[in-house]
Amino acid sequence: MGNMKANPFDRNKLAGDILNEWQTLLNVAAEILDVPAGLITRLDGNEIEILLSSESAGNPYMAEYVTHYPDSGWYCERTLKSRGLNVIPNALLDPDWKDNPAAVGLHMISYIGLPIERPDGGEFGTVCFLDNKENAHNDLHVKLLHQIKRMIELSLRIVFDKEEIERRDHLFDDLSKIYPICSYCKKIREASGDWVAVENYLRDVTGALPSHGVCPQCFEMEMKKL
Repeated sequence: MGNMKANPFDRNKLAGDILNEWQTLLNVAAEILDVPAGLITRLDGNEIEILLSSESAGNPYMAEYVTHYPDSGWYCERTLKSRGLNVIPNALLDPDWKDNPAAVGLHMISYIGLPIERPDGGEFGTVCFLDNKENAHNDLHVKLLHQIKRMIELSLRIVFDKEEIERRDHLFDDLSKIYPICSYCKKIREASGDWVAVENYLRDVTGALPSHGVCPQCFEMEMKKL
């Protein structure tokens, strides 16, 4: 499989209050569910990492641990591929998991997880909780997990919208400036002193790719030359 797209939401972008809030959320939820491990994973290209791990007694998972993706063998990979709720009451009784060392090697045999979606439609990762004993979970646990997923996705939306607002502010600021343009070739002089084509200038400012056509007046003039 070729390289997958990078996840734009990295640790630097999520640093500070967001990661702290997510960590607290994991800690409290793991305590409520009475399980030793709660995780938020992050998919990034051909890797999947444990972004955050609950600070619970008996949690064997370390934050920032990274493995390859796909074919990681993790429960979370199945969750990402199914794009829905994944509940495994006892992996030792499940033929799909009982001989998978990446899943049961740390004696974490019960799993419940949901995928986390990015506001741009891509996959961010998963939120999940693991137990070292059989645990089928109940409807209330499922509701709690869905609420946690929603809170994480809302946080990502806030980051996404903030960046979009900043990008538009930068765009309007650039477009509102008076800039020198060549009277002959129509190139624009940038702040660096370089003269660039109008198409390149607008592309750099707006991020939009120009397309070319012929206006009616120019079309008529060119037709007269034929």
